[in-house]
Amino acid sequence: MLDLKILKLMFKEEFRLQASFFNRSYFLFSSLTIVLFTFIMGITLPMLRRAVATDDLLLAVHWTLLFYGLGVGGFAMFGDRILERRFGSVSLLMGSGYTLPLRFRRLFFLFCIKDTLYYIFFTILPMILGIALASAFVPISPVALLFLFLSLTLSFLLGISLSVLVFSMLARMHSAVVLVIAAAAALYLGTAGIDVKAIAGELPALVFYHSHSLYLALVILAVSLALGALSSFFIKEAPTPHERRAKEAYRKTVRWTSGLVPTFAPMLSKDVIDLVRSGIIFAVILTFLMPLVFLYAVTWYVESVMLWKFSFSLLFYGAMVGFFCTLLYSWLSNIDISECYNSMPLSMPYVIRTKLILFMFFTFVVAVPYLAAVGYLRGEMYLFWLSLILMFTVAAYVGSVLAYLTGLFPNSFLLDAKILLQFALAVVPVLLAETLLSFYYPVNSGTSTTYIAGLGVVLVAASMILLGRLESRWKGRMFRIA
Repeated sequence: MLDLKILKLMFKEEFRLQASFFNRSYFLFSSLTIVLFTFIMGITLPMLRRAVATDDLLLAVHWTLLFYGLGVGGFAMFGDRILERRFGSVSLLMGSGYTLPLRFRRLFFLFCIKDTLYYIFFTILPMILGIALASAFVPISPVALLFLFLSLTLSFLLGISLSVLVFSMLARMHSAVVLVIAAAAALYLGTAGIDVKAIAGELPALVFYHSHSLYLALVILAVSLALGALSSFFIKEAPTPHERRAKEAYRKTVRWTSGLVPTFAPMLSKDVIDLVRSGIIFAVILTFLMPLVFLYAVTWYVESVMLWKFSFSLLFYGAMVGFFCTLLYSWLSNIDISECYNSMPLSMPYVIRTKLILFMFFTFVVAVPYLAAVGYLRGEMYLFWLSLILMFTVAAYVGSVLAYLTGLFPNSFLLDAKILLQFALAVVPVLLAETLLSFYYPVNSGTSTTYIAGLGVVLVAASMILLGRLESRWKGRMFRIA
């Protein structure tokens, strides 16, 4: 199964594909950012330990890496679609099994290994490097750093191998089965009266960090490899394009969208039909919901299990949900390959505005029920309407900033150091202000409400200005892959 030559070629493919999207000098920028962030965390570790116990910090970071692995492994659900879809002039090694005597399962297994090693080298290793640099200023043991690297890697391996297996299995199951399993798991966890913190502390990778047991490390590694190998058996050996039949729906959809946004009805109707017929609409909703559910789980764990004194009100969720809406825009800007638009009478600002309309629609459909559910669970429905105002103003502003800076290419342009810095300078102060206002609300609700409303007006005005400048920034630009 393991072919080092193909694995080496996959690494070269990954580098060339990503480097072709943006300037090669920015290829390592995300890793350097991680180094800087963990360096700052390491420098402030003595002060941080006064507020948070070291065991709690270790618990949080190991589970974060586990969930990170779960998210990375989600690509397994789209294994077939990777091969069904051509990225313009780009042809991936994953699809070489159609013309070369290579089994797709073997390629998929190698792809999993490549992605795992890629994220270890460009995510986990930079984290440890940043802390290692901080050890020159604060007392951090080199041995502890080594075992931290090993334990975080093992936690990530467990997450990605389990995720690949689960998503590979679910890719062959009906979506209703997924909903039933998720509902049953949520019901069990909610009624079983489990000591969540005690179970969380038994995470195998965390146990390894404390015990330094080589045997346990080998067991975790063996289990991860076994799960990865097992997942390959649920992958179709000869993926074929899904055959679907659909009725003509364009004219009906245009009539519906024309009543809402007549100027953008043709393009919007095409995107809506693409989302529904391709099935990507479920992936869009799922990948937006997962971070929101994770956000609620983390805040619940901090408040109810670790008993930290933070007041995460519904207003805090409104601000965070508005920011997470950027995931929606990233997905919607990749519905199809935009290169074909170069032969059509379409301008890039027009297409960008169409994506923003879809962006706000999905924000309404997904985020509003989420906020209502969180408000009900926390007994804070009296904050629902103010949270909606906060969420929509933040979402509109963040979406406008993202569209103005990155156009149809957020996934690649945000890796440009200059654009990422501009995005951070535009968005982070707003999120910080909204978060502080959400914490200040219990102290002085009247003043907080006034400031939230006033800041909302400013954000809407700023959004309108940015949207008005789309023409000057993107008009005349050629459509391309990324």
